[in-house]
Amino acid sequence: MIFFIDENISPSAAHMLDIFEQKHQVRACLDYFEQGTADTDWMQTIMSWGENETTVAVCGDGRILKNKAEKRVLKECQLMFVYLARGWTNLEWPVFGWKIIKVWPDIVKNVEQVHCPMVFEVAVGGLKVRASGRISDL
Repeated sequence: MIFFIDENISPSAAHMLDIFEQKHQVRACLDYFEQGTADTDWMQTIMSWGENETTVAVCGDGRILKNKAEKRVLKECQLMFVYLARGWTNLEWPVFGWKIIKVWPDIVKNVEQVHCPMVFEVAVGGLKVRASGRISDL
């Protein structure tokens, strides 16, 4: 499985997760794309990364789900989509760092347990991962 961390999440967090994650790859957006690359562009590119494995987009917020064009591309690409709920991007780095490490095993477990592309929301308060629907239903 390949976890792609979008640019709304610090590349430092992605690199930390890559070291922490022993079973799957974690890739930072800014290691592959220029800052400001349209979400529709990187989604179409990372879709091809997982020919033999699942590619999971992990985003700093769920605005992709509200933008018609981005939602359409996400649905076409059939990517697994995990987004951090409101409040995550406002955390100071030390708090963000320990929280993302603490919830990461639950993110991975939830993604591994499903057999079709899903949307997952990660709450900042209780560090809960919640499935919020199938990508095909967007």
